[in-house]
Amino acid sequence: HTAPVDKRAAARGLAAAVEEALAEAPQMPIAHRDDTPLPLVGPTPPVAQPGRPPMSQRATDVSGVMLAGGVASLPVGG
Repeated sequence: HTAPVDKRAAARGLAAAVEEALAEAPQMPIAHRDDTPLPLVGPTPPVAQPGRPPMSQRATDVSGVMLAGGVASLPVGG
């Protein structure tokens, strides 16, 4: 048969052990903020991304004409 344990004394001992462990733990930063200003334009030239190739200047111009025609026909069609 085990001796009766004082629950409050056990809780105080556990709390003291936790406080001691936390006091010994090194304080590590949990966040970092870099306030260095970012460059507006970097030195790296643009590179085409994988997937669909970029549109040519002619395709861009035709796309603009089609968009303008679509917007102009909207009031007519209702």
